[in-house]
Amino acid sequence: MTNPEISIIMPSIRPTELKGFYESVLKSTKRTFELILATPFNLPDEIKNLSNVVSIKTFASPIVASQMAVPLCRGKLIFWTSDDSLLIEDSLDKNIDLLYSMGDDHKNVVVAKYYEGKNRTEKLLQPDSYFKINGSTWTSSQYVSDDYWIFNVAIMHRSFFEELGGWSTEYQACPYAYCDLAIRAQKESARVIMSDYPLLDCDWGQPGHEPIEIAQIHDDYPIYQRKFRTEAYNTLQTKIDINNWKNCPPVWDKRFRQ
Repeated sequence: MTNPEISIIMPSIRPTELKGFYESVLKSTKRTFELILATPFNLPDEIKNLSNVVSIKTFASPIVASQMAVPLCRGKLIFWTSDDSLLIEDSLDKNIDLLYSMGDDHKNVVVAKYYEGKNRTEKLLQPDSYFKINGSTWTSSQYVSDDYWIFNVAIMHRSFFEELGGWSTEYQACPYAYCDLAIRAQKESARVIMSDYPLLDCDWGQPGHEPIEIAQIHDDYPIYQRKFRTEAYNTLQTKIDINNWKNCPPVWDKRFRQ
């Protein structure tokens, strides 16, 4: 079987949203892709038998679930998102074209903006500063360059992503794990461009978000502070074990009870 051009990783707890997301991918690109879903639930009938959809059954945290999906990726490129998002028409192709226009260096990365909220007519794109590490009091650090971008929405060469070891599963929720990856990538001389083409339309604030908020604030934030707001930053390990998820709890107790 020929490898797809891009692998899309999605941790998911909302199976009812997956058919719509898959259809949005079809509208966003003419390239070959695979969708790798890490979820505790069965896939909807409309996509469960598709040859470019792969499912991992897991009750782990969103970041552990995402990292579990990495070894299954076959695409030259890698991209990740959440199940409360839809890809905008033609957006994936435009952003992949932009990545290729940067040249052949596997450390090239494209980051993109996204809409948030339930009503597209009321949505606005945030300014560039919103997507910088030092653009938020939650992620800013005196040790981090003002030029560093956050990788909430990013398209990378899979070889570089795997070289970095992917996400660190010391975090449970996505935001700080994405930020950690972004800093490690840019310390490893990644060349990052902010795209002019918004990639996602996100239905922010869906039910079931409370465990994410608890983990992000009470567990992940202190880890981020220790790593990036102290002199520990000067000895930061930019490349980590890609199998770092294997020693993590198989059940995320903030959402599931054993």
